[in-house]
Amino acid sequence: MAEFHPFFVHFPIALIMVAVLFDVFGTIKNQKQSRYVAFILQALGGLSAILAAFSGNLAESGFRKQVALTEAITNSFNAHISMGNITVWLILLLVAFRTFAILEKKTWAQSGWLFPIIGVGLAVLVLWTGLLGGKLSRDILQFFVQH
Repeated sequence: MAEFHPFFVHFPIALIMVAVLFDVFGTIKNQKQSRYVAFILQALGGLSAILAAFSGNLAESGFRKQVALTEAITNSFNAHISMGNITVWLILLLVAFRTFAILEKKTWAQSGWLFPIIGVGLAVLVLWTGLLGGKLSRDILQFFVQH
């Protein structure tokens, strides 16, 4: 499953980004359907983020067993893994909080800017995690080119 990490990571990135677009659009135009689609996309983003994190942790542990890592690669691994785990937990917390608000029919959750703003912040964290993953890939490639 570790070899599928590059495949899995693109789903939460795309789903969270598109969810933000639907959330912001739904808030601006006051469309419940768009906000509901945003919620579904965030939930799917959370599920796919779990797969991405699980496969990434497997890939990392397998790679560390095979190769004596340089400090640069170790630092890149640690930064990417930490940010990835934080992001996954925040996505899941957002989905749980939003699910609660929807089930309890909270009007502030269905018409305000709270979830779009949180979603934008989450999208920034997802992008940052992806950039750290790209840096990790470049560091690994550089290591193998030099050795």
